[in-house]
Amino acid sequence: MNNQMNKIQFNKSYLEDDFVGIKYEKNNISICLPLGYDLSLFDSMSDKEKKVNILLLLRSIGITKSKNLYDTQFDSTVGDNKEVPFNSFLWIISDYINNGVFQDIEKEYKQKINSGKINWKRTLNSEHFFSDDKVIFTNPYFETKQQINDLITELNIYCINKSIEYIGFLFGNVKKMEAKLNDEMVNKHIKYYINILNKELMKSFNDRKKMLLNHMKRIISMSYSLNSDVKLNYGTKRYEYVWESMVNDTFGSSNIDISDYFPEAYWTISVFNNERKKDTSKLRPDAIRKDNINNKLYILDAKYYKFGVTKKRGDLPHTDSIQKQITYGDHIKANSEKYSNIDSNNIYNAFILPYDKYDK
Repeated sequence: MNNQMNKIQFNKSYLEDDFVGIKYEKNNISICLPLGYDLSLFDSMSDKEKKVNILLLLRSIGITKSKNLYDTQFDSTVGDNKEVPFNSFLWIISDYINNGVFQDIEKEYKQKINSGKINWKRTLNSEHFFSDDKVIFTNPYFETKQQINDLITELNIYCINKSIEYIGFLFGNVKKMEAKLNDEMVNKHIKYYINILNKELMKSFNDRKKMLLNHMKRIISMSYSLNSDVKLNYGTKRYEYVWESMVNDTFGSSNIDISDYFPEAYWTISVFNNERKKDTSKLRPDAIRKDNINNKLYILDAKYYKFGVTKKRGDLPHTDSIQKQITYGDHIKANSEKYSNIDSNNIYNAFILPYDKYDK
């Protein structure tokens, strides 16, 4: 699998489009890096360091996926039926490395055989007698194990191989296994296989097995063309949500509830006896940093803009973004009673943009 590292090319995402993530092409794998990432760093990295950095990048994309769960206006441009299930690949390979191929083993308890391990919980309640201060069990229970549902084991092997095919290079020397199922067979009987997995899910109470079955479903349901050399990708064109999270984690004060600093608007409607109605939409700063020692407050806006790498003025934040920052500060000043511990003369605004400090 190490040879796959030689097929990887690293690209600056903004040179083609805004896509950040991994693209699978006919003869190579392209890693599209975020704005400001120093491309030359990869030249000095070992294969192991490259793998770690690729893995961290791809995991960060999960932030945009979680954003999609609660923001109906969010358009990630990719979904379960349009991209590879990267997190399922990751889970399946990790589970395989730690636990091996899944085997659905069922215990049976039999009497009148003299092999296997005695199950004392059942045996103690079975027929017995005492002799010379000893307990004699006339018909003890023995445990035997049998493999059930070989099909799920074969589906697991198929999913492991599919995961290795896509992201095995991140794990070093993980090799594919001999498999009875192939793409053509799975594609032909996909509804039957999904039905089998769903039935197992309904009767399973084992957490690992339930996780396994769900990830297997995602991989088996993955849309792909058997006649195409082009595979699906994993990534997003909305990496700004990752950038916002990075800025807040790095610069924001962890002990501050940022929602306390949301400006609010009210409507006073005369036809409703001057009833005051709060506007449900709020302006939301990306990060707030409070310097209690110097009594200063910083209102930060994460902008995933290209200025840091293009140096073009057109790639700077526009007037509407500047006005929002002014509004945040004005809101705090206008509500001095609520924010009595903040000096209105020590409120600062800043945009945080990505850039490569080594790029001259």
